[in-house]
Amino acid sequence: MTTTHDDIPHPVPPIAFLRWKENWFFVIMDPKASVHGVIHCNYEPGHDRARFSCYMSVQGQPYKYVNETAFPETFALQHVIGDEHLKIRFVKPHECIELTLDSDELALDLVFVKSRPTFDYAACRFANPTVPSFQEVMTLGTNLPYNHQQQALTVTGTAKAKPKAAAQPTVLKISGYGYRDHSWCVRTDGIVASHTWSGLHFGHRAFGAKQLHTRARPEVWAREGYVSDADGERALSEVDVVYEGNSADGLPKMARFNLVDVYGKRFTVLCDVAGRHAQVPLVAEKAGKHGAYSITENFCPAVLQETGEIGCALVEIGGIATL
Repeated sequence: MTTTHDDIPHPVPPIAFLRWKENWFFVIMDPKASVHGVIHCNYEPGHDRARFSCYMSVQGQPYKYVNETAFPETFALQHVIGDEHLKIRFVKPHECIELTLDSDELALDLVFVKSRPTFDYAACRFANPTVPSFQEVMTLGTNLPYNHQQQALTVTGTAKAKPKAAAQPTVLKISGYGYRDHSWCVRTDGIVASHTWSGLHFGHRAFGAKQLHTRARPEVWAREGYVSDADGERALSEVDVVYEGNSADGLPKMARFNLVDVYGKRFTVLCDVAGRHAQVPLVAEKAGKHGAYSITENFCPAVLQETGEIGCALVEIGGIATL
């Protein structure tokens, strides 16, 4: 049927916000040295741009590096990514990665080494067929490519804060927990309503868990995760992240991760958001007209309730102008 409104401009459908991105995200957690931070590399060939950022908390002081360049002429299968100040070298993929930064405020010289094997979230799509996958939610049911991997690491090296005055730079040795994720996919980041992403590190045991919903279908939540320990790597069939209590900054006091692996084993991880070691922001998306999307990276003490194990967790919390 031809209608009177078929000749004039049409409402923009959510699918218009789909776009291809390849991202790398590195996490540093060292409570003893009081050094925490995240490094984000975001390549968007459709926009001819690559964006790089580093947000650090070094002994309570914030440091930031951000930059944007054109999409590189040579990209596929390169073993080094980054810009003139931030370099990531895949010395041995999935085993050893070097990261260096030399900015006006901060210098980093870090080595990330495998703690647990890399987990491919593709396994989650079949762990619980009744729960929508991230691929379904983030590509609006179009079944377009959505690939995401995550890995627990150790991180060692140095962080050198560069004072603006004439004082000598402060050099700190780092030896702590690390995490990384890597995604290459079609995404609708511009219409996300809220999300939680996490790396929960207990040394010989690690978890990843994430949940997300969009403004296009706010009632539909994607929930995925994994556990990696002496019993091997396996997907979680249930992921439920519950926020408990409210702090003055709008964040929860506690994040409770209720997790069940594919074999029915339950894990409960309590993350003390109010008592966090440190916090940094993350600007993962270029500013748009659909509201400010706020992301905080919270480096938290964590407890595995079933065993009493103590660990360290990154709890990333995002929402539209609510945090």
